Amino acid sequence: MRLCAPTLLCILLSLFSVDGFYRQDYWQCYYTRDLVTIEFIYSWYFNKVEYLRYNSTTDRYTGFTVYGARMAESLNLDPKNSLYYYVYTFCKDNKDKYSSNVLKKVKPEVTVRSLRSEPQSHLSMLLCSAYDYHPKGIKVSWMRDGKVVTEGVSSTEELSNGDWYYQIHSYLDYIPKPGENISCVVEHESLTRPLIQTWERPLPVDQRNKLIIGIFFLVLGIALAVAGFLYYMLGSKGHVSKQNSQDISLESTVSETNSEASAASSETSN
Repeated sequence: MRLCAPTLLCILLSLFSVDGFYRQDYWQCYYTRDLVTIEFIYSWYFNKVEYLRYNSTTDRYTGFTVYGARMAESLNLDPKNSLYYYVYTFCKDNKDKYSSNVLKKVKPEVTVRSLRSEPQSHLSMLLCSAYDYHPKGIKVSWMRDGKVVTEGVSSTEELSNGDWYYQIHSYLDYIPKPGENISCVVEHESLTRPLIQTWERPLPVDQRNKLIIGIFFLVLGIALAVAGFLYYMLGSKGHVSKQNSQDISLESTVSETNSEASAASSETSN
């Protein structure tokens, strides 16, 4: 049996279907969290049934069907059939390529929002979502007025984004009470202390309308104040210009009077 090297071409060639038969090969690398220990596994499937598997930990083949067992027995007789070197080629190459993403710790982005809000005394629902964190392993809980909430809480599994990051969503069913404080608490190894995101309750309609009206009059007042200030500055500038014109006119009159007086004095002397 000839085993193909784990390349894209090999993977494409390993997937074929002829007259209704289907074969598929898998190369898998398993790493410990510190990426020190690596395990390589090769699996051979035919018509969605696994016939043969190689495991680098035991460095042996295992058959899962009668034909697969015969193949495994034959392959295990010759050490040259070992695929252990893929631990240092295929798996190690991928580890070196992606280790910077695997090892780094990324803090989650947490949001809390309402999914259902009904009249008071009816059941409502809050959603706490933690996005784009790494590594996997997070705890999300709820607090109500400083006490941990256990009833009405449900959560999804940690979901992979497919880009080394994860997300999780937690739900809280509750009956609203006036003046209460509800928070979502997130614990993750990227955080030095738990992250507490408090639910900001939206203002009632009447208070929201009052706030909008208040903001409108505040903006209007500022606009009127600015307009008044500009009007005052323009008026002051016009007044100063007029005063300067009067001063210039007065100086001109005085100058003409002095000239006439000098001329009269000169004629008297003659």
